[in-house]
Amino acid sequence: MRALGPLVMSGLLLAGGVAVADEASLSAQEQQGKHAYDHICVYCHGPGVWGTNRLAKRLDKEHALLENRTDLPAPAIRAIVRSGVGSMPPMRRTELSDSDLEAIAAYLTRHGR
Repeated sequence: MRALGPLVMSGLLLAGGVAVADEASLSAQEQQGKHAYDHICVYCHGPGVWGTNRLAKRLDKEHALLENRTDLPAPAIRAIVRSGVGSMPPMRRTELSDSDLEAIAAYLTRHGR
């Protein structure tokens, strides 16, 4: 059992390195967007949670997880967040600043998506 300790630790360090490398490939605005997404949106739109499950039923599993989608343009993201759609309520500027919304849109549309 004690021999597994170094293997587990090296796996954690390697996994951490991958996460850092992925985040390092993001622009400053995309990093701000990922941070905002992880603190605001992920509670409904993370893997296996309510909003993602609703999108899977309405669309399909491929389009359910927002971070994996490639078909959402930035103007649509901004409109949906501010106006709401379906069971998603609108988010006011007091709940999500324009700067954070722009950053989230940049993050979700990164790499020309």
